Amino acid sequence: MKNLSYESVIKEIKRRLSIVSLIEAYLSLKRSGKNFVGICPFHDDKNPSLHVSEEKGLFHCFSCGAGGDIFGFMMRYNNISFPEAIAELAKRADVPLERQYRAPAREKSRANALFRINSLICKFYHKALLESQEGKEALNYLSARGISLETVKEFNLGYAPSSWDTLTRILDAKNIPLSMAEEIGLVIKRQNKDGYYDRFRGRIIFPIKDVDGKVVGFGGRTVSGEEPKYMKSEIYHKKSILYGLDRSRDYIRREKHAVVVEGYMDFLSLFRAGIRNAVATLGTSLTREHAIILRRYTDKVIVVFDGDEAGKKAALRVLVVFLPEGLKPLMVILPEGHDPASFIFEGRQDEFQKLLHSAAPILDFMIERNMRSFEEQKTSRSAAVKEIADVLSKMKDTIERSYYIKKTGESFGVREDELLSLLKFGDKLEGRISAKKPVNNDERLVLKTLLKFPKLVDYICEDDLIDIFPENEIKTVLEHIILNGFDDLSSLLFKFNDSSVQEAISEVVFLSDDVPDEATAWKLLKDCIRKLKLKRVEENLRVVRIKIDRAIAEKNNLLEEKLIKEYRDLIQEQKNIRGRD
Repeated sequence: MKNLSYESVIKEIKRRLSIVSLIEAYLSLKRSGKNFVGICPFHDDKNPSLHVSEEKGLFHCFSCGAGGDIFGFMMRYNNISFPEAIAELAKRADVPLERQYRAPAREKSRANALFRINSLICKFYHKALLESQEGKEALNYLSARGISLETVKEFNLGYAPSSWDTLTRILDAKNIPLSMAEEIGLVIKRQNKDGYYDRFRGRIIFPIKDVDGKVVGFGGRTVSGEEPKYMKSEIYHKKSILYGLDRSRDYIRREKHAVVVEGYMDFLSLFRAGIRNAVATLGTSLTREHAIILRRYTDKVIVVFDGDEAGKKAALRVLVVFLPEGLKPLMVILPEGHDPASFIFEGRQDEFQKLLHSAAPILDFMIERNMRSFEEQKTSRSAAVKEIADVLSKMKDTIERSYYIKKTGESFGVREDELLSLLKFGDKLEGRISAKKPVNNDERLVLKTLLKFPKLVDYICEDDLIDIFPENEIKTVLEHIILNGFDDLSSLLFKFNDSSVQEAISEVVFLSDDVPDEATAWKLLKDCIRKLKLKRVEENLRVVRIKIDRAIAEKNNLLEEKLIKEYRDLIQEQKNIRGRD
């Protein structure tokens, strides 16, 4: 294994790693025949458009065109370079890389350096919680609230000492620029004097991780009653971070729904109690980014709200965020003065589970709330119905929308056609993926046939048939095959790091495989070439006709005669092609 070539390394990684297992680590897949399908993470997908083939080692989205192998997926999903994708997947596959094959240092982003700092600080805080005297007091605090030592270790909880410069001195000793630590909110620059001081002091620390388990920030909770009760460092992509998702995503897939709570303690208490399909928003409002991420794992989300008026208003805001993304939001309203952590702490987890099982659609809650407001004469019928209609206009599921139009009409005594007139669906083209330049299906079939029966490539080499193909990704691949031959799909994909070429290859490979043998393939190939030749002649005829009209208008008789002869030659060529078998 030590002297593997770059290409051999790629083949070995692909041999060891399952593309289905890899992609399932990022989004939910369901079996569909021989393949798997899921919601495409590369565009605003509402219906499963992403197809994954274990047999072919490829993925392809039939809506936005994204496609490729495991390396292409990692590059797109994590926005990393090809060498970085190789390095990451080699690590997962336990395939050693020689130094010359590793991603060059210049490609390591500044973000990765900050991740490493966060990881180092996470270990420091965790050690301080487990081994320092102050940390023991914080452990007792956590234990008194039902957070066990096992949970502390599992989630790397930590403690920030009360000293003003403990972390600052450690960073200094490790030659970590304090300006960088300031940027991510770990230290604060002193006013009117040189130096920095620790941001977190005397606080329990909750490492905040992204879906891959990288530490992207920290939350700190006071243990002394100091204000603010909670504070956070700067968090990368804060609008898309859900606390605990790195641990709960597989449980969300398994349970087929997610439970969304507000704080660290809520999440940790539920996780310890066996409710492991939960995530926490860390006190921020749910965003479209949160909805898109949750949609990768499930389409059903139960959001737990406080029982006060603010909690009920927050529930209504969720509709505007979740419905356009195709999510089905349900809600649990807790009794006032309670949160999920208090339910678990008081030993009422069974009661909490019952609340989850009886969770109601938030849209039903809105209709009932607006109905009460109308009946109590707090609002007019028109205003109450218009508010519901505005939300219904954001619902993508047409069947669900029809159901709620009927329900709203029956509740308020309004005809369905009147409700339909209120719905504002907006520009139907909004949010669609811009279409790529179409590729002729015969071009796709030629490439698919040659990928399955490489010996037939000699036919394309005759008479420079490659020239009949328009300039696009298919022609790029065909030219490579003609010049270099074709051994296997993995090698071919390796030659093309360009995502558009990989997408063209994946699309072609996913075409229905109905060519059983070489003889059938030979007939199909000849037929496709014949059609492509005809298409080229027809295009040339159109061009010559335009030139003839121009020559007539300009009274250029010599050019007209020349063009007419060219036109007749093309007509004869067309007849010859049509007359061939």
